[in-house]
Amino acid sequence: MDRAEGAGLTVAVLGHVALFGILSVGFLATPNPLKLKPTQIEVALVDSVSLESTSPNPTSEMPAAKLSPVEAPVEPDSAPPEPAPNPQPIAKPQPAQPKPAPAPDAAKPAPKTPPKAAPAQAPSRPSNRPVAPTGRLDGLLAGINDKPSPSKSVTPPAATAGPEVKAALSAAIIRQIRPHWAPPSGADSDKLRTKVTVRLNPDGSLASAPQVTQTGITDSNRAQADLARDRAIRAVKLAAPFKLPSQYYDAWKVIAPVLYEDL
Repeated sequence: MDRAEGAGLTVAVLGHVALFGILSVGFLATPNPLKLKPTQIEVALVDSVSLESTSPNPTSEMPAAKLSPVEAPVEPDSAPPEPAPNPQPIAKPQPAQPKPAPAPDAAKPAPKTPPKAAPAQAPSRPSNRPVAPTGRLDGLLAGINDKPSPSKSVTPPAATAGPEVKAALSAAIIRQIRPHWAPPSGADSDKLRTKVTVRLNPDGSLASAPQVTQTGITDSNRAQADLARDRAIRAVKLAAPFKLPSQYYDAWKVIAPVLYEDL
């Protein structure tokens, strides 16, 4: 082996050693798949869907009946083109032969009897099956007439009060009572809670006598409980008649505000 072959062999050996070192470093840098841990994801369930309609003016009336009980025929999307008829040779007209004269003693034809009328069929009942929309206007005006509606109701349907409306009504009631409320002062007076329950008329006036219940009574504020009771009844009577929206009367016909020191 001469010098050139020895140099080539040396370069080849060094190249293989370098390649083996690079592959070893890459294999050591690869993480062990058995030690990999899955990342946990936190999921929070939030009940943010209102269970009650908060429409400002819902209605309880049934929807109007459909205008026409007649189903419109379904139109095809596109009709296939008719094939062109094959041209046929035109036949030449032949001369008409003269008709023989009728014999004088020929019998006259018997008169034709009129056809019998078909029996009347019973009217079919309208089907309750929903009509699929077809895009045609046939029968659209069949149910429209100039007769007045049989309904005589003039009172609008009561609006359903959602959570936001109830919160606004409570704030309005407290706002009208606050100027007339004078809480008693003394030891543990901040723990005393006085709840006044009263029924209201549609015009906001009192329909029943106020009923009072108290909580937070201690030995220190027991002497102030009777005073808070009398002042709470007085504040509700002075605030009446309450100014509240009439469409939500079902929500505020019975009020029960809670009065306390920091009101």
